[in-house]
Amino acid sequence: MRVFISAGEASGDAYAAALVREMRRLTDEPLEFEGVGGRLMRAEGVNLVADSTSWGAIGVIEAARMLPRVSAQMPTVLAKLRSGPPGVLIPIDFGFVNIRLARAAKEAGWKVLYFIPPSSWRRNRQGRDLPQITDAISTPFPWSAEILNRMGANAHWFGHPIRQLLAESGPVTTTVRDSIAVLPGSRRQEIAQHLPLAARALMGRTEVIDFIAAPNIGVERLQAAWRQLAPERRDRFTVADKYVALRRAKVAMVCSGTATLDAALSDCPMVVVWKTSIFNHLVGFAMGLSGKSIGLPNILLDERIVPEHVGAFVTGQELSTALDQVLADPQPQLEAFDRLRDLLGPEDAITKTAELALSLG
Repeated sequence: MRVFISAGEASGDAYAAALVREMRRLTDEPLEFEGVGGRLMRAEGVNLVADSTSWGAIGVIEAARMLPRVSAQMPTVLAKLRSGPPGVLIPIDFGFVNIRLARAAKEAGWKVLYFIPPSSWRRNRQGRDLPQITDAISTPFPWSAEILNRMGANAHWFGHPIRQLLAESGPVTTTVRDSIAVLPGSRRQEIAQHLPLAARALMGRTEVIDFIAAPNIGVERLQAAWRQLAPERRDRFTVADKYVALRRAKVAMVCSGTATLDAALSDCPMVVVWKTSIFNHLVGFAMGLSGKSIGLPNILLDERIVPEHVGAFVTGQELSTALDQVLADPQPQLEAFDRLRDLLGPEDAITKTAELALSLG
């Protein structure tokens, strides 16, 4: 069975790697994995037709710079889909690329299972093309499945894959929370903005800081950048032990994105930060985005549960004060995280999606 998985960003790369492991566990049938992805997919033995490690971008300027890099690799990816026997294409989020791949794959006779369709968190609409370019959809939110099925899609809600990743990370080994976790993002632009901000906010603290690196960034690069900013500190850096680090942290500074769900499901109170360039700040203001929630816990619960500090003018003192306020009263966040956990459903979304993928082969 031929399986082509396309993941454009770090979270998708992690879901794809877990999906590959689960599909192999569930069948003795030979599986040939190809795809677009990053380090985690490569580590699982996926033959990468294109490496998407550096595809992520924030803001108009960064996206424009990234576009030629992505476009240059698309002909190779499309040629691969159009050659040889068709199989099952599994695009993961990243609609900019994956909607085009799904359409081309359908035309070439592939079955298409979209795992985590773009903007699936929206409660008022879903991608209008999805019913026509997919055979099945596995979406992380129940309202997404309901909307898509009303549109004529074959959509399934099995829960959010983060729940299974966290469950499989093992039991909690300590009840002591004494560190500060920092998840600075999965894009180079985010690292460039957030590490200096973390230095200004955390430099005088006595707690150990647990830096959690996205796989596409890597510990070495993050550690080297931090050493330049804080050469006297001796903090911890990890990729593989993300959930261990979050479970021993008493508070976290988290770049907006999927990492906010990692922290919430690890019962780690947090402050969400997304520092941008002045240009992107002004673009967001012009588009009417100012004041809207960007943290997924806030969006999903439709409440301002976790504080958000967004824009070009976020300061280290502002962030330090916000962390102290959360530490003074973390209980409201922890109670909200229980509701969020229920909202995100069962702990076997990856297994169920793997079963669905195998049924299409």
